[in-house]
Amino acid sequence: MRRLTGKYPNNGSVADAFASRGGLAIAVALLMAICVWAVQTVEQSVSQLERDQRVFTDRQLRNGFVAMSDIQRVLLVAKEAKVAGRFSDAQKADFVEAVDILFVRKDNFERVLKVGDTLVSAESAVAALNALIDIADQAIASNYTDVDALVDALLTASAEAREHLVLFLDDMDRTQSAVLRNQSKAVAEQRTVVLASLAALTLLAVLAMVFLRREVAARRAREKAERDVQFLAYFDQLTQLPNRTQFQDRLERRLSKSTPTALLFVDVDAFKAINDTHGHGAGDAILKHVANVLAQKAERARGFAARLGGDEFAVVLPTEHMAQLKQTCGDILETLSGGYRYDGEEISLSVSIGLSTLTQLGETRAPSVDALCRVTDFALYASKSNGRKQFTLYDNALEQRFLQRRAIIEELPAAIQNEDLLVYFQPKVALKGGLTYGFEALVRWKRHGTLMPPDEFIGVAEESGLILELDRAVLFTAVKLIARYNQAYRAAFSVSVNLSALHFSSPRIVAWIEQALATSELEARLLTVEITETVEMSDWKQARDIIARIRALGVRISIDDFGTGYSSLSYLRTTSADELKIDRSLVEKVETSDKARFLLDAVLDMANNLELEVVVEGIETAEQAQTLMEMGADFGQGFLYGRPVPAEDALAALSHSQASFGKVG
Repeated sequence: MRRLTGKYPNNGSVADAFASRGGLAIAVALLMAICVWAVQTVEQSVSQLERDQRVFTDRQLRNGFVAMSDIQRVLLVAKEAKVAGRFSDAQKADFVEAVDILFVRKDNFERVLKVGDTLVSAESAVAALNALIDIADQAIASNYTDVDALVDALLTASAEAREHLVLFLDDMDRTQSAVLRNQSKAVAEQRTVVLASLAALTLLAVLAMVFLRREVAARRAREKAERDVQFLAYFDQLTQLPNRTQFQDRLERRLSKSTPTALLFVDVDAFKAINDTHGHGAGDAILKHVANVLAQKAERARGFAARLGGDEFAVVLPTEHMAQLKQTCGDILETLSGGYRYDGEEISLSVSIGLSTLTQLGETRAPSVDALCRVTDFALYASKSNGRKQFTLYDNALEQRFLQRRAIIEELPAAIQNEDLLVYFQPKVALKGGLTYGFEALVRWKRHGTLMPPDEFIGVAEESGLILELDRAVLFTAVKLIARYNQAYRAAFSVSVNLSALHFSSPRIVAWIEQALATSELEARLLTVEITETVEMSDWKQARDIIARIRALGVRISIDDFGTGYSSLSYLRTTSADELKIDRSLVEKVETSDKARFLLDAVLDMANNLELEVVVEGIETAEQAQTLMEMGADFGQGFLYGRPVPAEDALAALSHSQASFGKVG
């Protein structure tokens, strides 16, 4: 077999002739000649179209049509005066204005006609317009002495002017048709030229493909195919980084030598939202940008970066020096934070990082690629769970927290289904007198025989979406218990139920509330929905619509934990609320801090202006309660009045006087 790099045999064929420099020069010259001929032919056609177009102008047609409208305006003013028997001052002004406009129109019409070839019908139309204007001018000069005669003369003149204008427009229509026919002919000629040019170019292209260095092209194609196959097997096509296969191979070789190794997992925050909002083109651009940054950082540290799939990247570094690794993670976070500009639009960008080392892995298990990736993934998850835009170093405690979270996620649905969650009540009281008028429903979980505080499972429920069913269970239980007590003692105690902001992305919560009220027969005014701020509402318009539907049921809306600084002001601006719950952080120093009293006083004043009922949380001492009453607070909640206890116990502990406070009527 002849080597692909060898020379072609000199057999005097046509292929050799076309492959030579002389043959290529001839082909190029022929192509240029065809292009020049095509350009000249098209240029001639375009010039002819321009000449034809000058025959017909939109301005001529427009002036013809508008002149008819101006004539009609003159007639209308004159006819109105004829009906009245005389011209009023206003009608005289309208008549003069209409005649002036017609004169200007005629003058413009006449000037436009002089630009092109003058038509007999156009000249007649101008003459008729002049005659009509003369009649109007004479009437103006005589101060409209004979209205009837003026109208008759105008009618006659306008009829003649319209007739000539119609004839003019007919002539222009025929001219336009002729122009269109010429254009069609010119286009047909251009089509012939283009088809001929394309045929010639196609023939030349085929000859070039057949005759020019066939064996060289085949060799290059085969080599490129081999390179592509090898590249696709070990590199990511979009980012040009090593892919998962190469990452695992290279990392496994490092682990087999037991050399110092650190592994970073880097994840783009909210990447799905970027794709959904800005399109996949923007997403691909960001992935390339992240890949470029990681590759540069890794190369400086004599490591390598890889794309594992989606928005997941890995960085392998040949060091376990913790200060250096933390510096590298900080550099990556800083470089990839802020905005990324794509197609003139600023896109928010940040990443989360998980970090582990081979030494850490060896403390608990045998080193392997899967084991190192698993613990690094724990660290990455911790970074994303703790607010993103940060890096987390793996340790055993972190893994235990992850396993605990996974266990909670696995067990919580069954706990909700089996009604293993306990509803606790904490009293809400009137500060003056300390009488209970309602309760806040709270949730506890007796898991494996131990009562679990809410902060150990509410956050997990929020992140996993299980909070929706959890809130529903608490809502139905709390409403049922308070309704049963009110019906038994003819009382009117209220209950407040916390709802995650996740509920306000779907109208399903409205149906749940409606069902809970219907099955328990609790008056809607005795139910308050407290909007928690653990999750930011992503669609304020939909959230407002859902809140409005809840209020339409008669249920009250409360803004919970006001003062935590998350988004309370946004909630107040966009939500029609009935109640404002002031967070305990504003109460803790109210007795000793002038600043705290000033802030609390400002909040109370704002709530009063917005006509919101205020409930102060976290009251623990009688001195705090007294200070709050002096500042104008009416309602409160806190350990001073009662800790959260099982709902049945809280209701059973109500005294006769408290029951009277809540009685109907």
